[in-house]
Amino acid sequence: MNLFDDIVSVKKDFPRLRSINDTVKKFNFNFYQKFAIGIFVICFFLGIILGNLFATCTTASFFYSDGCAVSVFNFSLMIFIWFCGLLISVMFYSIGHIIQVLMEISEKLSKFHI
Repeated sequence: MNLFDDIVSVKKDFPRLRSINDTVKKFNFNFYQKFAIGIFVICFFLGIILGNLFATCTTASFFYSDGCAVSVFNFSLMIFIWFCGLLISVMFYSIGHIIQVLMEISEKLSKFHI
């Protein structure tokens, strides 16, 4: 039993770009799902930007009362914004998915109703 023979026999080709594109085209997103994805992308970049704008002060300056000698990136603010964006996105995406499932049920029931 050769390990390399087993690898060759089990190995599959990587998916081609066309097959990936066909797989993604199967998904039909409604407005709520597109909105949720957009909100998540916006919150992702907003977390990075606001984490940099509102940097935390690690060493206070003794000469100036409001001065900050060293400021670092605010990871806690970034993670908080990412988490809030994720919760909002999941909420809107689930609403969109529920609406999509209800529409499919409605279409199936309309076929049986004469």
